Amino acid sequence: MAIILVYMLPVVTALLSWLPLNRKGLRLIQVSGMLLLFGTSGLLAYHLTQQGPLSAFKHWVYLDALSGIMLLIISLIALFSSLYAYDYFDQKMGLTQQPIRKLKIYYSLTNLFLLTMLVMVTTNNLGIFWIAIESSTLFTAFLVGYYNMKEPIEAAWKYVMLCATGIALAVIGLTICYFAVIRAGGLHSEGMNWNYLMTIAHQLDPKLMKVAFIFVLVGYGAKAGLAPLHNWLPDAYSEAPAPITALLSGTLSKCALYGIMRYAMITNLCLGSHFTSELLMFFGFLSLAIAVPFILIQTNIKRLLAYSSIEHIGIIAIGLGIGTPLAVFGALFHMVNHALVKSLMFYTAGNISTKFKSKKINLIQSAITLSPLNGVFLLIGGIALAGSPPFSLFLSEFYILKGSLQGGFVIQTLLMIVLLLAAFSGLTYHFIQMSIGPEPELVAENYTLSRRDTFRLGSIPLLIPFMLLLLLGLWQPQMFLTLLHQAAQLITQGQAQ
Repeated sequence: MAIILVYMLPVVTALLSWLPLNRKGLRLIQVSGMLLLFGTSGLLAYHLTQQGPLSAFKHWVYLDALSGIMLLIISLIALFSSLYAYDYFDQKMGLTQQPIRKLKIYYSLTNLFLLTMLVMVTTNNLGIFWIAIESSTLFTAFLVGYYNMKEPIEAAWKYVMLCATGIALAVIGLTICYFAVIRAGGLHSEGMNWNYLMTIAHQLDPKLMKVAFIFVLVGYGAKAGLAPLHNWLPDAYSEAPAPITALLSGTLSKCALYGIMRYAMITNLCLGSHFTSELLMFFGFLSLAIAVPFILIQTNIKRLLAYSSIEHIGIIAIGLGIGTPLAVFGALFHMVNHALVKSLMFYTAGNISTKFKSKKINLIQSAITLSPLNGVFLLIGGIALAGSPPFSLFLSEFYILKGSLQGGFVIQTLLMIVLLLAAFSGLTYHFIQMSIGPEPELVAENYTLSRRDTFRLGSIPLLIPFMLLLLLGLWQPQMFLTLLHQAAQLITQGQAQ
């Protein structure tokens, strides 16, 4: 029943948004739907920790600990996004400029986008996963170009082109994987079933699986934001509405990584972990190395956060590539932490850019003085994003580094530390300048907005992620730890070969 609810809630919420409602009613329906979705996902995750994997609909649907983590990430960030959007569009565009029909389209597309991600992390079929991730591109393209201006439309077009290229590469990998099953004498009807592939992985042709994994890694890596097909990400993140940017960075990128992890598990059982480990670390370090210089020289706050996302996706890929139980645990933990911190930062950036009427870093100065509530979140969120203790990103990065040393990857550990320190320096410099830097004359002369911030509903999705980042840095609930350990064990089960 709970699994059916997970699928039905976004659909029902999307349909209800077309009732003859005013803006308040429309928003309340969205928030209520996402609250129910989070509650249902939490119950499923708890069930997975207590009773193990779930299977439904003749094994077309399958949930294990890794699925449970993804459900929690998607539903929690979706709830934050709905709360933040409650006031965001009024502040961004104004009541008179935001027709209610356009809001209905926004909520409908957002719910369909959520549905595609929920399908991705609960399906037991490679083909359905591919269809879902391709569908997510179509829905989010309209959301990236939501403002219907030149820059957002160009960003949406670039997003579609690069992600479509990636998805095309991924389908080649899927086809090769299916061919490997047929060539090994496997069941045709089960050739795209995750669980079935795990049982016959040792019979598959290693050469074919190598080629399949390369196509899948590059293809789904484009969607995740891994180099080299990452160029869509800064444009899309800087032009999309803030609630959508948080979903793209916090959830969709993790769903693409989820697909890569599933293929890596099969490939590792087929030919051992050395091959996937080297590839994941290579693309992880490439992403990290490309992101760091752009972080240091960045002039746009949302593009700064976009390149930070590329950095953190690279960190997760490195952790998965290292492959030790602690490093994989740290990578999964980092997925959760990154989703939380990017929600906090993109919402804060949305507020800040609206108040200062600019996304340029040099025009966003002395934010704590001019916009105290948002300025405080900008500063502490930026410090958390940079990986400072006591926030949980520091802890997950520490686990990855420690796991790397345990695996004997000394050079890789030192290189990662250097790159992380460079990113830390750039991020802290930018966010300190924006938060407590000197008030520029241009802003001082033309700043007409009240310096008082009202604690509205839109402030809740800033406060809760911050509190969770602090809490998880100091203490982790047992259910959460159990999910992470079980998922890490699933991923590393082929490492010994």
